[in-house]
Amino acid sequence: MTRDIPERDWKVFKELRTVALERLCDKILHEAKAQIEHPAKSSHEKYLNLFKLIEKRDDDIARGFNDFRRSTVVMQIGIIHKMGLFTGEELRRFSPETQHKVEMYASIP
Repeated sequence: MTRDIPERDWKVFKELRTVALERLCDKILHEAKAQIEHPAKSSHEKYLNLFKLIEKRDDDIARGFNDFRRSTVVMQIGIIHKMGLFTGEELRRFSPETQHKVEMYASIP
C-alpha cells in the first residue's frame, strides 16, 4: 500500500488533525475529572488513578499524533479513525483513493 496521498488530502489532514487532537484532549479531561471527583476514593487513590489514566492516554496521543510526516500520513489517519476521532463527514473530505487506503489500514487488527 503506497503511503502517498494527494496534496489536497495532506492539507485536509493538517486541519483535521488539530480537530481530532482537541477531541481526544477533551475526552481525556472529562475522564480525568471523573477520576478526581469520584466520591468513594481517597485522595491518594484518585491521584494514582489519574496518573495511570494520563500515562495510558499519553500513549494514545503519541500513537496518533506525534509522527506528523507525509510518509506516515495514511497510518496516522487510520489510527485516528480507529480511535473514533473523525466523523464520517470529515473522512469524506479525503479523496476516494485516500479513504480506501485508510479503510484498509483501519481494518488491520
